[in-house]
Amino acid sequence: MTFFGTTDFLLEVAKGNITGHKIMKGLGERNNIGTTATGEDLWLGNDLSAVPSAPGSTTSIPFPSSAGEQMSIICENAKDTSGGSGVQSVTVHYLDDTGAEQSTLVITNGTTAVNLTPTNVRFVQEIAALTVGSTGVAEGNIRIYKTSDARLVYSMIAAGGNQSLVPHRMVPLGKTLHIVSWTGSEVRAKRVFLRLSADCNDLVIPPVKQTGVFLFKETIGVNASTSPYVPVWRSVPALSVVKVSAFAVSAGGEASCSWAGVLVDD
Repeated sequence: MTFFGTTDFLLEVAKGNITGHKIMKGLGERNNIGTTATGEDLWLGNDLSAVPSAPGSTTSIPFPSSAGEQMSIICENAKDTSGGSGVQSVTVHYLDDTGAEQSTLVITNGTTAVNLTPTNVRFVQEIAALTVGSTGVAEGNIRIYKTSDARLVYSMIAAGGNQSLVPHRMVPLGKTLHIVSWTGSEVRAKRVFLRLSADCNDLVIPPVKQTGVFLFKETIGVNASTSPYVPVWRSVPALSVVKVSAFAVSAGGEASCSWAGVLVDD
């Protein structure tokens, strides 16, 4: 089946057969969406406990310093530890202070925080379980936060999962992201608009980063429904951030999203 005439091309990119091209995706979920006028980022941060500290914001995910930071990982359940029944270790995929793609291994230690080895993490792309115990998933929520300020939570793996469901991505240095398509859903019959945005202006060529100014790239309205895959075809330059936020008409909805694009070397 050909999707807008691109399936064969995207398949070859996914297989690694086209030099300088790579698939980038973002997945997100949020429960109990409120009616915050400025929107609520599509992540499960409002499910986090107050240990070691309540997140400073669960509606808007903070951004680390562009100079990079040291970060830590802590679990809400003691069974998420080396030798435990839950998540025993994770891989953190991140961008360093230069914007280059990196990854690091962290062995979880339950409710005791573990510092990442690198101290120059600029943006957390994804966290994924590397080894697990008998349950195969996290026994409790697992978060990554700024070592010196536990209120600044950047990403998480939710209880019962083994990978972060946070759709935010920063475009790596030396690359441009071309967003191809996206979809969203809501399951509680609470009308909500899901908006895909990025801190860049792509109405000019080449697109230009606009720090702190997130312009909408696409919007989907859902109400106990799932949108078909919607073509996007918007370009995002290096070091810009793509994010998805929910704007609810009535509180209590549950929504999810998925977007995909191609990273191309500049």
